[in-house]
Amino acid sequence: MFKGFYNLSSSMLTQNKNLNVISNNLANVSTSGYKSDKMVSGTFKDAVMTRTANNILGADGSSLGNSSMITVPYETVTNLADGGWEQTGSPLDFAIDGRGFFEIQRQGQNVYTRNGSFSLDNEGYLMLQGVGRVNGTNGPVRITTDDFYVEPDGRIYDATGNLISQLKVVDFNNYDELTKVGEGVFTGGGQGRASNSTLMWKYVETSNVDPVQEMTDMLVSQRSLQSAAQVLKMYDLMAAKAATEIGKV
Repeated sequence: MFKGFYNLSSSMLTQNKNLNVISNNLANVSTSGYKSDKMVSGTFKDAVMTRTANNILGADGSSLGNSSMITVPYETVTNLADGGWEQTGSPLDFAIDGRGFFEIQRQGQNVYTRNGSFSLDNEGYLMLQGVGRVNGTNGPVRITTDDFYVEPDGRIYDATGNLISQLKVVDFNNYDELTKVGEGVFTGGGQGRASNSTLMWKYVETSNVDPVQEMTDMLVSQRSLQSAAQVLKMYDLMAAKAATEIGKV
């Protein structure tokens, strides 16, 4: 019976965390460049029993057996697949067609994003709202004119053909080393390199969240949570009844 308590309680906690991940995905379905997350879960007891067996029984590594007593969330994995592209007509919107990330200065460090829905701060610097200034190949990008155009390689020219700046697009060998630190913002990745991807001006990359799949996953998770709660209540009633009967003896 107590094993059942562990199973059901851990399942409820895991499903609750899964619902939080799904809810965050759905909340960012309209966020430009957002990459969806998926929680990966498994059993905690199996790993502990294997390690305990190795410590107690010696080098032969004999297993004590398999059990799925406690369910735990292992990690949250980010899906870095491209979203779609949406034409906005705004001269401060950019999308990356291919690999790579925009580089943004945030509180003294560089972070990376696929969200190219930029604006200008009060000094004329290109910025991602709530994050920081956008880096070009020679530092933060500053645009002091409304009359400019952008080439597919990221070079920004004014109306007379003078080069203003060039947007910096950075790529990494191993995306597994990237750490999500905000809604569509990443750190890490090791040593970045220049990307040869094409920039789409007056476009933004849409979120890669699949609302239908997320809603389906949410319903499955909610039903699992509700079922575990109902069975746990039955266990509680059985335990209370058993305690009462023992008290009568």
